[in-house]
Amino acid sequence: MKNILRLMILSLCAVAFVACSDGDDYNADTAVSPYEPVQGRRLVAQVKTTNTIDGRDYSWEHNFAYDAQGRIKEINSSFVHYRAYTFDNVVRYYKCYITSQANYYFNGKNFSVEYSVSKEYPDYPAWNTHENGKNNGQFNANGTLASFLSLDFVYSATQLKEAHADGGNMYLPCRDSSGNVTGYQLFGKNEEGLDSLMLDRGREVRYGGMKNKTNFDFSGYFGYWGLERAVPAIATEYYAYYQLTAFGMMGATSSNLPLALLSRDKNGKPVIDEETGSYLYLYGQWELDSRECPVSYVDGTGRKTVIRYVD
Repeated sequence: MKNILRLMILSLCAVAFVACSDGDDYNADTAVSPYEPVQGRRLVAQVKTTNTIDGRDYSWEHNFAYDAQGRIKEINSSFVHYRAYTFDNVVRYYKCYITSQANYYFNGKNFSVEYSVSKEYPDYPAWNTHENGKNNGQFNANGTLASFLSLDFVYSATQLKEAHADGGNMYLPCRDSSGNVTGYQLFGKNEEGLDSLMLDRGREVRYGGMKNKTNFDFSGYFGYWGLERAVPAIATEYYAYYQLTAFGMMGATSSNLPLALLSRDKNGKPVIDEETGSYLYLYGQWELDSRECPVSYVDGTGRKTVIRYVD
């Protein structure tokens, strides 16, 4: 009898927990939030990036859905990735199929993302995993994120200046004279407790004169802001399970399309152009449609991204 009563109590608690989730009684189209997407921009429906590395084909596909106010409300993604495993000094790569879903909730200044991720290894099922979680943040009155998960943000108007993570790390986005994000610098605390430069990626990308007429910031998607690296739950760079910088939630985005990527050797060291003595940049190629919006981009390394639109 006690066991039955205990089960009944647990069941009631579970029902009460589900009833309090963000998804119940939430209307994305009428939800009020300080965050407002930039108006007049063309809505991106899908981005798919493909790349071949050492003969292995990788892909990252994101499909976007929006509410009536043009805010991102759901992302469904699928990736093809590989996991390296070393045994007896031999490295083998196991193919991994990843699927994920992220749902965005705007409740006044409060903001949350609920996500789920499944990983399937056809040749090693013991590695298969499924996880889900929820990350919370808060918006400022100007519609930018004041905090998210373990990060706190400092702005000048709507332009992000600093992002502070638990443990003392600080991310500084770097920009060109037009406000385009060219990369970031990571500072940490040294033995004396002072800020010390740990990683300098401030000159990773250069921009051309092509304006970005979409609602999607490609510098954020490709990881040039560095901030997705500080949120472990969403992975890193352009295969993050959900996007924040790309949709302007961390302030003013890049107004132009990125064009050239800093060349680095196999050890990650910038390559110097022997003729000029300056850093070597690898230029990519954008393809635009009749509305001057990008439909594909092949960067200087051969990585290709294809873009589709809602209309």
